[in-house]
Amino acid sequence: MKFPLIGFLLFIISLFLSAYLSGQGIFKKLSGENDTVYVESYLDHLSSRVYASIKTAEITFRDENLKKSLIYNPNSAIVLGVGFNYGILGLNIGFKFPFVNRDDDKYGTTDYLDLQTHIYTRPVILDIYAQLYQGYYLTEPNQWISDWPETDTFPIRSDIRTVSLGLNGQYIFKHKRFSYRAAYLQNEWQKKSAGSFIVGGNIFYVDMQGDTSLIPNSDIDSNFFGGIHFSQSRIANFGATVGYAQTFVVKQHLFLTLSLVGGLSAGGSWIFTSEEGEPDKSGIALGGSVTGRIAFGYNSRKVYVGFSYLGVFNRNQSPVPKAWIGYNTGVFRFNIVYRFRLNKDFRILSRDKAK
Repeated sequence: MKFPLIGFLLFIISLFLSAYLSGQGIFKKLSGENDTVYVESYLDHLSSRVYASIKTAEITFRDENLKKSLIYNPNSAIVLGVGFNYGILGLNIGFKFPFVNRDDDKYGTTDYLDLQTHIYTRPVILDIYAQLYQGYYLTEPNQWISDWPETDTFPIRSDIRTVSLGLNGQYIFKHKRFSYRAAYLQNEWQKKSAGSFIVGGNIFYVDMQGDTSLIPNSDIDSNFFGGIHFSQSRIANFGATVGYAQTFVVKQHLFLTLSLVGGLSAGGSWIFTSEEGEPDKSGIALGGSVTGRIAFGYNSRKVYVGFSYLGVFNRNQSPVPKAWIGYNTGVFRFNIVYRFRLNKDFRILSRDKAK
């Protein structure tokens, strides 16, 4: 499982290097022109930020016969950090702080490597992610274990691990008047309300496995997922998407951005059983995906303060009839941003200090 991740990371690095080296070439063309009545760009400014964020990577098994879902979540930590954007370059550095993450006794410990990059050119968006998670807990244990104690602790599965690789690409039709950068990179300012239809496609790969069955030996619903127990599930899919995005602006500064893009996908699905002698199952997987974005806050020429959320939801058929497997990933962020124009603001600050 390491090789897909390494290859994906090398792809991400080469993408950034090619964008940087092309400098005044293709990336600049993709940045495009904006309608300054609607959008003011600050690509020539240093957008510096402090932020807090939390990421998610949820696993869902759904049985339509029983109308019941089995959900695993990692113990996601709150990360505090600093970062910047300048031109086509961006960097964020965050750290987990122990005084705000004190719930390992309740949810267990999750080790993870979660690499995401979201490239917002004027007409095109690319969401690229490579995620490794190990350590999950079972939500709503009373639905599966009849004698589970009435406490605030959860069944911990430190053995469950996931590898997820994905790429979303989207084209924005009215990109001169609508800006994702304003809400998510904070290097633009959407001054008037605007929206756009969006089309695109995605491809993703998810591998989930544990040392024992991912489906617990429940004394409540032993027929869940057809009574089949398996220790590993794998999905590889691609599909087309369509949607719409809109930013509502009040008095130029207060904004609310809503975006929903979804579509159908097709590919392969495999489960590997943990029962001795039980054959592996596989089949063509039909599914769907939804990418949602929500952001709101205050934006101006110099200052940005706001919340944002980006979530990717994948749901796919399993080889078990009327049973689905889902993998959802997302990131919540709170940003405080201040913009400097390097060739002007810093010179003024230096002159003031000299006086």
